[in-house]
Amino acid sequence: MKVPCVLAVAALACPATALAQDQQAVHAGTSGTEQMSGILVYGPEFFANTALPTALDMVQRLPGFTLDIGNGDARGIAGNTGNVLIDGKPPASKTDGLGEILRRISASGVARIELIRGGAPGIDMQGRAVIANVVLKRTASTEKLINFQSYVYRDGYVGPDLTLQYTRRDGDRRDELSLEVLSDRTSYTSQGIRTRTDASGRLLQRHSLDLWDRDRTATLRTSIQRALGGGLLTVNARLDYFDYPTSQTVTLLEGSGSSGRAIDLTHQWKGELGANWNRPLGSKSELEVIALQRLGRTRYDSTTDAGGFVSTFGQRSRNGESVLRPILRYKPGKTLSLEGGGEIAYNFLDNRTDYAEQGIPVPLPDQSVFVSEVRGEVFGLARWQPSGRITVEAGMRAEISRIAADADSNRARTFFYPKPRLQLTWRPNKRDQLRLRVEQSVSQLDFSDFVAATEINLGTVRAGNGDLVPEQALTLEAVVEHRFWGKGALELSAKHEATRNVIDYIPLDGGFDAIGNIGTGTRNTLASTLTLPFDKLGIKDARFRGNASVVRSHVTDPLTGARRRYASEVPFTCSGSFSQDLFGGRFTYGVFASCGQPSTSLYRIREFRTTEVQPSLEIYTIWKPSKRLAIRLDLGNLNNAARIYDRDLYTGERNASPLLFRERRTQRRGQYVYVQFRRTL
Repeated sequence: MKVPCVLAVAALACPATALAQDQQAVHAGTSGTEQMSGILVYGPEFFANTALPTALDMVQRLPGFTLDIGNGDARGIAGNTGNVLIDGKPPASKTDGLGEILRRISASGVARIELIRGGAPGIDMQGRAVIANVVLKRTASTEKLINFQSYVYRDGYVGPDLTLQYTRRDGDRRDELSLEVLSDRTSYTSQGIRTRTDASGRLLQRHSLDLWDRDRTATLRTSIQRALGGGLLTVNARLDYFDYPTSQTVTLLEGSGSSGRAIDLTHQWKGELGANWNRPLGSKSELEVIALQRLGRTRYDSTTDAGGFVSTFGQRSRNGESVLRPILRYKPGKTLSLEGGGEIAYNFLDNRTDYAEQGIPVPLPDQSVFVSEVRGEVFGLARWQPSGRITVEAGMRAEISRIAADADSNRARTFFYPKPRLQLTWRPNKRDQLRLRVEQSVSQLDFSDFVAATEINLGTVRAGNGDLVPEQALTLEAVVEHRFWGKGALELSAKHEATRNVIDYIPLDGGFDAIGNIGTGTRNTLASTLTLPFDKLGIKDARFRGNASVVRSHVTDPLTGARRRYASEVPFTCSGSFSQDLFGGRFTYGVFASCGQPSTSLYRIREFRTTEVQPSLEIYTIWKPSKRLAIRLDLGNLNNAARIYDRDLYTGERNASPLLFRERRTQRRGQYVYVQFRRTL
């Protein structure tokens, strides 16, 4: 399976012949001035000969654009909502992911998509260099949607997913209501073999693995948009129920030892209410206010029986987030825009854990924790376009937060971080763009790292740590973008990150380890993306999309003192896809191949782990027998790619203790079929 990598590398070299051509940038109803200012508009004619049924499919078709759905688990709103706007506004929701929102918008409801590169006056770029703005049609329309999709697995299991949706649009007035229920399984369900050997390679144990899980979810969503108070108010609400049982059965095939079984069950309720209000203040100013409230409750129980040795782990948690973010924008002229505002947020996690071996409770550090954070941020941003070729964006954010942890000992700390950002965009012509960025950023602490956790399939327990400090990174980045052949794009980027307080595993007293800070580190990334249209090569309405990245990082190991990669760093990735639209856009087929994932490393105090993912291959088709019906069929994981987990376990700290055993797990989920019927009424 080296073919996907070869194809990706070869295709990335193809544009060399295009660089000397007299090429035109894509534009559909876009003036040359808009192109030079970094805005490309893709109208209905760009998507006319495609069978793409949703706004998500349309966004993923944009040349040179890679969708980022954001991080709904991160606290706050700034920079976490993804790189797509809907009618110029970010979604007033975090639980409702960007991909889900775009998937619910039918392609017939999209007026155009604007691709904004390097920033533009009056556009909220969400702290990103490139963003897509999906502009919806304003004509009155009502849509009733039935979407049924299902995975069918090689062993005959069927995982159905049904969505019922009602949408009404009339200018600025919009209503949406949807209900989704599913009962599926994830890639965790798989079979494999586990072997354990000693330091000399002698076989100690050989087990068969049978991993099983079920994902049962029900989601109710609603969205309302109305004119209010001289502005426009959008309100989103969502309620989720999640039920997730898993099990792992280990059967001894060879060697000394025993069989075993581990089971766990997760129940979770989540609710969210979000609002976004925009109001113009005269002809040059605009006020935007975003408010968000999230609440959740989780119950988790696990039991492991390893040859009669029984351990149990239980967890009960409640969490919540409250956010208010006002933004004031002012555009004194065509070449300058200013914006400023702030964000205040309150977050909490109330967690209780218990762990026992053979029915005897085992105390864990910080097993009962209440973590809370009050965080405030103020920011200012200026975007200046001195000419049609240059855009300068300069901003400053200042964050102050107080994190308190009530656990074995009460701890409260206050952090203050300035976060400056400067970006320069140069457009020498309509086809090329150079973006330079320097930025100081601060990571968010994961509240789950403050509490104890377990891995039932490995029988390990991790302690909590209330002394974590956020990572701070200085980033230098350069991006070169070239547009060619009307629908083609090539992007090359180089990024350097210097990080303080890198987060990794640290040792604790009592033989436990926990997530903590291990010092300074650096990371360098080279990446490329390519959209290559085949029209000029004689294959009409066909395209290749490929990407590749190389990452090198260095940090000092807290035990050995040696320099090594960041934990879980993927040193190389690549993927490529080929697709073609046929029969006037009624049929689309495609092939997707991934190079897999070379060995990544995890450094625990008594363990060293690596994970490798083999290359994979899948094919898909989309057929639109009518304007209201779209049928999709995917054949996935055709080569039954394996995940290979290696684990070295030591009797004590891995730098000063003998090896207890070396373990290898090889798991395969099998091939699957995905089928989707999307019908609008």
